[in-house]
Amino acid sequence: MIARTTLCVLLLTWLVSAADAQQRGDTGGGLRGQPRPANKRNPTPRDAEAAPPAGMRLPKTAPRSITFTPEREAAALAFVATHRPELPPVLEDLKARQPSEYQRAICDFFWVSETLAAMRQADPQRHDLALRTWRLETLTHLLTSQLAGRPADAERLRTELAQAVQQLVDVQIETSAYDLKRQEAQLRRAQERHQRLADRRNDLVRERLGALEQAIEQTTAP
Repeated sequence: MIARTTLCVLLLTWLVSAADAQQRGDTGGGLRGQPRPANKRNPTPRDAEAAPPAGMRLPKTAPRSITFTPEREAAALAFVATHRPELPPVLEDLKARQPSEYQRAICDFFWVSETLAAMRQADPQRHDLALRTWRLETLTHLLTSQLAGRPADAERLRTELAQAVQQLVDVQIETSAYDLKRQEAQLRRAQERHQRLADRRNDLVRERLGALEQAIEQTTAP
C-alpha cells in the first residue's frame, strides 16, 4: 500500500542507531543525528510512466521515469508534512546522511501523492480509504522505529502501536468491504449485459446474417 521500501530504509536507520546507542550506553534515541544504516534497500521500481488507474493500490516504489527534481521534492515534502508530520525530521536526517536514498524516498512519496490525487478525481471514497491506510501504515513503521530507540517510552509506544495496528486492520476491512461492493455492482452489470444478449440471441443472429448477405450482394453486384 505505502512505499514500504522507503519506510524500511527509515526503519533501518532507527534500528542501527538504537544498537549503536546501546553499545555506547546511551538510551535516548531520537530523530536527528543518527548513524548511517548498515544496509541499503533494493527497490524494484515499476516500469509504468503514467499515473496508475484510480482503482489500483498505492505503489511500493516510484517507476524509473520518476526522477528527483526540486519541484517533486517540494510536492512530496508538502504531502508528507500534511499527512504524516512526524516524517519530515526523519527525511531531513536521511537527506544529510544518505542523499541518494533520500532522493529515492522523495520520488516514492511523490508517486504516492500522485496516485492518491488520481484516486481523488476518479473515486473519492477509495481515495479516503487509501489515504487512511497510508497514514496508519506509516505510523506503525514510525512507532516501531521509536520503540527501538526509546526504551524509556516503551509502554506508551506499545500502546500507541497496538491502537494504530487495530485502526489499520479496521480500515483494511472497510476497504475490502468497499471493493467487494464495487465488484458486486460490476458483476450485476455483467449479468445484465449477458441476459440482454441471451434474450436477443435470435435477433442478433438475424441482424448479423443480414449484414453479411448484404455485403456479399454488394461485392458480387455487376
